[in-house]
Amino acid sequence: MPDDHEERLTILERAQLLHDATLHRHAEILDRHEERLALLQGLMEQQTQNLIRLTEVSARLETTLQAIKDLLDRPDGH
Repeated sequence: MPDDHEERLTILERAQLLHDATLHRHAEILDRHEERLALLQGLMEQQTQNLIRLTEVSARLETTLQAIKDLLDRPDGH
């Protein structure tokens, strides 16, 4: 039969194992979190580039539309 010292040691050993497992699990979660943040950062950068391109296209379309309106507004049609 284990004495109090042996039983406390067993409890401490189990607590240490649980603590180690918890730290390992938290490290895994943080690694996945960092990977997802990196992916989101990449997506955000892509979205920013898409917005820039769409703004440029919109400006060109506005210019083309204005040119068409100017042509239509001419009294002689030319």
